[in-house]
Amino acid sequence: MSEIMRHLSKRSCIFAQAKKAKQRQRNNKKRIMSLRFTLRQNKIKSNKSFGKWYAHTLRGSEITLEDIARQVGYSCSVSKGDVYAVILAMDNVVSRALKKGHVINLGALGKFYLSIRGVCVDNPDAFSVKDHVKGVVCKYTPAGHRVQSLGGRISRPFTDDCVLEQVSVYDETGHLAKRVRRGGRVRTK
Repeated sequence: MSEIMRHLSKRSCIFAQAKKAKQRQRNNKKRIMSLRFTLRQNKIKSNKSFGKWYAHTLRGSEITLEDIARQVGYSCSVSKGDVYAVILAMDNVVSRALKKGHVINLGALGKFYLSIRGVCVDNPDAFSVKDHVKGVVCKYTPAGHRVQSLGGRISRPFTDDCVLEQVSVYDETGHLAKRVRRGGRVRTK
């Protein structure tokens, strides 16, 4: 009889853990965070958009590798240390592959690749790396897939249906006029 009770106790414990995990997932879905922005005026006189206003994204706090390892460890059966070790090893592999000119496709995360930032020349013979290459930058393209029902538009889960929140409005002199909380789903192009 005690064997049966022990089995039932283990089983109920497993069900309780599964129920808690589902509750956490539901709570995470309820907590939709918004991408916060404010309006700024372009103050660069040489720019063709001088004096015009644009949306400026407000960055949140930085999420560290340690934070990511901890969160991934909580959401699956892998330990935080294992996640951390894999990410550190991946860093070396990705870095070497990028420097060889490869595109790194991380599936649902997207693609990384290196690009050269430089200055245009009129004649290819006048081009020199020293004078015309300004640097190498790492570029990122979020994963996406083409949706025929949207006219062949590419849907990107990281950026589609982003909830935007304007946190301040400025008057024509550039001074803060009022604080607002307007949100709305924006389908990015």
